[in-house]
Amino acid sequence: MLSNLVQLAHQAENKVCRFICDNDTPLNVIKEALFQFQKYIGQIEDAAKAQQAAVPPEAPKVDANMEQVKSDTNMVQEQPKE
Repeated sequence: MLSNLVQLAHQAENKVCRFICDNDTPLNVIKEALFQFQKYIGQIEDAAKAQQAAVPPEAPKVDANMEQVKSDTNMVQEQPKE
């Protein structure tokens, strides 16, 4: 079976995006399809934002050598004065 198709193409950032449909598709059907595509992309973006918000930030890593230096410093300061 052969059919005629219409392609709408747009190039952005060296990438080509294509929308292909039957050549006799009514304009209101095309608009609805494009709306549904945008809605789907919005859901993906929302899910990604929610996932990023759910991940707690990492606590700063403390170097074991730094802890030893702090401990040694405190011991020097705590020595009684003569």
